[in-house]
Amino acid sequence: MIKPIKPIKTTNTKCRALVQAQRTFKNSNCQLYGMWHNPCLYVVYSYGEHWPLFAWDGFAWYANTDKASVTTSHHYSYAHPHVTVQERNCDWMKHFVATGRNIFRQMDAFQTGIGLAA
Repeated sequence: MIKPIKPIKTTNTKCRALVQAQRTFKNSNCQLYGMWHNPCLYVVYSYGEHWPLFAWDGFAWYANTDKASVTTSHHYSYAHPHVTVQERNCDWMKHFVATGRNIFRQMDAFQTGIGLAA
């Protein structure tokens, strides 16, 4: 049995480095956190899995463009990976997380022989 990775406790202002390194973390009140959703998909959430802020599939970062609350907007600012992101709405993000990886990226990698990032 694989043991779950214990999240690193951090502050909002220090979480960006953990997001950039795709590390599992939780802020002090556990309302902002990042975790591996599956072995190929890292996701940062605000207030629960119903609101993915950012997702990384080994190829690209995706960002939720929908607005929810002032606190979620703050979470977005603190956790933004400061790289180019593909902007998507919340429904797209939830579907992406629920289905795993971006199948179109997988097909491109297979066809070009680049392979898939783990």
